[in-house]
Amino acid sequence: MPDERMREREFQEKIYNSAEIQENLVTALDIDQNNFLFKREIEFVNGITSDFIITNTETNQMQAIIECKRADIGVTEYVRGVGQLFQYEHFQRMGIRPKNLSYITYNDEENRNVLVIPSSFIANTNLNIGLFGYPKTAKIIEVHIKNNRVREISEDELKKLAEATGDSLQTISQYYVRDNRLFECYIALRVIGLLKHLHINLKRVDIENRILRQIIVINNRNWRNAFITLSSLGFMSRRHGISNTEARLISQDVYTFISSMYKDYLYPYIDLLMDVLIENSVDWKCNLNNQQISDLIRRRYNGKDVLFLTESNGRYISSWLNIMRDDFGCINFSPRSSERKIIYRPSELREEELIKKIKDHSNAKEYIDSFEEKINGIIGNILSQNEMNFS
Repeated sequence: MPDERMREREFQEKIYNSAEIQENLVTALDIDQNNFLFKREIEFVNGITSDFIITNTETNQMQAIIECKRADIGVTEYVRGVGQLFQYEHFQRMGIRPKNLSYITYNDEENRNVLVIPSSFIANTNLNIGLFGYPKTAKIIEVHIKNNRVREISEDELKKLAEATGDSLQTISQYYVRDNRLFECYIALRVIGLLKHLHINLKRVDIENRILRQIIVINNRNWRNAFITLSSLGFMSRRHGISNTEARLISQDVYTFISSMYKDYLYPYIDLLMDVLIENSVDWKCNLNNQQISDLIRRRYNGKDVLFLTESNGRYISSWLNIMRDDFGCINFSPRSSERKIIYRPSELREEELIKKIKDHSNAKEYIDSFEEKINGIIGNILSQNEMNFS
């Protein structure tokens, strides 16, 4: 995959000039999508200047003070960014307003002090952001530089990254799919988008119990993890669901969705696993169990475990291999069999070729066809009831 580094000024310009990123950012921050205003390079006291602020256009309350950092920075520059978050928290606590914006007010429950980093940050720095201290009001936000999705790096994720110290754990990606197939995440996303389009407001547990569990998939009792995956990758937020921008993108077919998941998020894991399988294959067949695959990967990293890959006694390996078989169709194997047949190598294909290979070999079709057959009837039953809330 290409080098995704960009200069800090370029990163700021990307945010400032993209209405899509701004909408996704306010969604991730749980800010009112209908009443927000971005302002750039706002000066406070002592010459301290924030990269952006977000205010409420009706109340003039500060919603967020934002500091941006590029991918390939050292510890001094990162600490400087974190230090500014502490200053912004102090401004909020003391009611110190921006210069020339005396009408701005603060609300303890609304203001957020935000550090924004690009998706290429973790791959291009030796810093472990989980080992820094942050203000109580701080939020760390990641902007995906390819697809403009925005996600919050949660406290749980920071704790997990903190465990990935130099001596014990290697990080090759910050992304992970939680025990689901990708086509299941696609189905969940389609349902959320359909409900948004119809202005039907259902709680997550109701979406799961009343809609998703009526759809036949491999992990029918595991829809909660599909929601967690979609949220962690920036497709949706807990309060607002998916953004209007994201809702417009759901029209893509499942094969394009799977291909984009590889290109934007999952290629480090899949490419590494494909390397191991191919290097240890004869006539495009590899006979290695999950533990043997884990051991070969650890050897590449001087005995270290790889985050979200070799931990948990092969459970992660099993999950990734299932995705590679059922979603991508790049390998094939029978249940409880260690013999993996190699079908194709995703990294060798252009996007159009990869989508075609996925369509030809994925197991998603039967489940998507079943979903398409049932979903209109399921939604129709919900519309005919008087229990739902319209938003």
